[in-house]
Amino acid sequence: MTLENLESEVLSLPRDSQAALLSKLLEHLAQNNDIDQEIASAWADEAEQRDQAMDADLVLGVPAEQVFSRVRASL
Repeated sequence: MTLENLESEVLSLPRDSQAALLSKLLEHLAQNNDIDQEIASAWADEAEQRDQAMDADLVLGVPAEQVFSRVRASL
C-alpha cells in the first residue's frame, strides 16, 4: 500500500474515525523518547478544539485535497 492509498482511505473514513486514528497515532508517536510530551499533548488538545469548532460551524474548513495539493505543489 502506498502512502497515497493510505491517505485516500483515511480521508474517506467518517470524521470520528479519523479523530480516533489521529489520537492513536499521536499516542504511538508520543512513545518515542524524542517527542516532547508537553508539545504532543498541546497538539492533541489543539486538534480536539479545532474539531469541536468545525462541528459547531464556528470555522470553515478547507477540503483536505486542496491542502495536500498546495503542499505537494510547494515541494
